[in-house]
Amino acid sequence: MRDNAERFGLPASLKNLVLVQVKESLLGKHYHYQQMLLDLPVDGAEIVVSIGKDGQLLQIYNTSRHVSEDMEEAAVNQLQLKEQLSSESALDRAWSNMRVQNPLVDLPKSEQVWVPVKDGFQLSYKVSIAAQMPTGGFVQYINAQDGSLIDSYSTSMPRNGKFEERTLAARQRTLGSPLDRKAETAAIERQKRLAQPVTSLVPSGIDGSGFVFDPDPRTTLNNDSLTDSSAASAFDSAYFNKPLRDITLSGGVYSLSGPYVNIKNIEAPNTAPSTTTTGAWTAKRGSDAFDDTNVYFQLDQNQRYIQSLGFTNIINRPFDVDTNGVDGDDNSHYSYGSGTDYLAFGHGCVNDSEDADVILHEYGHGIQRNINTSWSGGDTGAMGEGFGDYWAASYSYSTPNGPTYHPEWVFSWDGHSNCWSGRALNRTDARYNRLRTYGAHQSITEGGVTFVSDELWSAPLFQALTSLMANGKSRADVDKLILQAHFGLGSGVKMPAMATAIVNAAHNLFPNDATYENTFKAKFEAQNIISSIPTGPTINETESNNTQATANEISTTNTTVNAAIASSSDVDFFKVTLPAGKTLTAQMTPNSTSDYDLELYNSAGTKLTSSTAGTGAVDSVTRSNGGTMSADFYVKVIYYSGGTGSTNGKYSLVAIW
Repeated sequence: MRDNAERFGLPASLKNLVLVQVKESLLGKHYHYQQMLLDLPVDGAEIVVSIGKDGQLLQIYNTSRHVSEDMEEAAVNQLQLKEQLSSESALDRAWSNMRVQNPLVDLPKSEQVWVPVKDGFQLSYKVSIAAQMPTGGFVQYINAQDGSLIDSYSTSMPRNGKFEERTLAARQRTLGSPLDRKAETAAIERQKRLAQPVTSLVPSGIDGSGFVFDPDPRTTLNNDSLTDSSAASAFDSAYFNKPLRDITLSGGVYSLSGPYVNIKNIEAPNTAPSTTTTGAWTAKRGSDAFDDTNVYFQLDQNQRYIQSLGFTNIINRPFDVDTNGVDGDDNSHYSYGSGTDYLAFGHGCVNDSEDADVILHEYGHGIQRNINTSWSGGDTGAMGEGFGDYWAASYSYSTPNGPTYHPEWVFSWDGHSNCWSGRALNRTDARYNRLRTYGAHQSITEGGVTFVSDELWSAPLFQALTSLMANGKSRADVDKLILQAHFGLGSGVKMPAMATAIVNAAHNLFPNDATYENTFKAKFEAQNIISSIPTGPTINETESNNTQATANEISTTNTTVNAAIASSSDVDFFKVTLPAGKTLTAQMTPNSTSDYDLELYNSAGTKLTSSTAGTGAVDSVTRSNGGTMSADFYVKVIYYSGGTGSTNGKYSLVAIW
């Protein structure tokens, strides 16, 4: 790989890149290189090189950081400072920041990393602490010199934000004293030593049976009026007796531990998993045993479905699940720590584990993080929730009443009631704004329309699914290409980059059927997640246009320029004379394996704005002319990573005013 660095558009020197993992997907292999500085990782900085099964480059995802000589010298000085926080002191600071008041679910972890900051890098401790809810889990970046908090994010992903904001600031407002860190660490160490060995990956061949909802009682019965307080008899026709595959039999006792799901007690309330001596679970709603069978069936079935699509490396293991956790809260979450991840479902109002939408939504978080362990930052908060909603809806839509009973709803049983409002899959009126970052469960108002950030991502995915299925395509093929698109990415993914990855996956998986990529492209364009190319004149770039003085002129609005980056040192300038009162928008689309950036200058050579969207993603800059006379603006395209030359360096530029 190092010998082919220039061919694949990697930096000429790879001495500070370390291969940390190789992932395999349907299209090829994905090589994850961690950027190092003075033998310590630069957090969030990696290069992911995706190579197709034919040996050709599929894409490069590059979040590496430039390191100048001055930056490296400053880093050396930080490492040589005599007074640095110890790892234990960093753990103490992080513990205090979280006000940990619930038992740990994993061992805390503290490791030194470099955090990119303005003009350089800050030596820091990356501290991971995962506790039971409502404390939950967080990753914190603690300044290694003064112990201050640089940044943090939650590692507990609830299905909604109804009860609390998952931030350290919210944790600081909690009452009561934190638990003792050393005592709690010792307790989780003892717990891990005494834990039973995880169930085998080898299928037991022993099947049990149990009652389940599939996907939920409202959908099955086509009944809006069904509520949590409805009479038990109202649910009789909603139960299915389903096989519980490859469960465990030990000492005459059957338990719900299999190759893909392991029901266990993880969080409060402390309730033991249900067992039987016959292999038949007969409990119905209102019993923990029913929650156990419902969750086991749905997750086991879903994992087998994922494998049927060709993916054998996405949570292909006994996945820990607590069907009565979250401290009794009316919520559920996917949580990950320094060495483990799991699901937990709450029992407030409708038990979350009664609704396949909730179960599969939370599993969706696990799917994303098990494909991309760097899944954080950028728009991944909203995309994580939106994908989880889509993944749940995809399954519900495949059930007998799915296409007719409120297909626009997600959480059809747990939500859309006095429990909580649920979310919608048809918010095609939501629009993406490139100047924003979309976190989970945010209320967004854009263009006078208010929506939940999660819905901005779930809508085009689900609308593409229903459109493609109406066109005779299979749910399996749509799910397959969406899963495929998650491979080969790193941290900080924004919606345009993820959308481009999905369109590219559609093209690569179905090269002889453009219906898939055209449908997804249209849905993403409709919500401004990716940009449509307007109709207008097309011109070709002419070299040399490396300065403002030699810039190619664009004289007509809606002009498309076909161009190429000739080499890694090449820059291209384009001049637009913008009439008074008009607003210029320039959009640059690189080829799918390259990352070129866009800058905008005035006639004096002052940089006005820039855009750095990432590999294969559209960059956009905009500026208004508020004067009374026309003004000259210069659009500059610069190389960051990827291909160069007339074939591998292609891009298009559209100027609109």
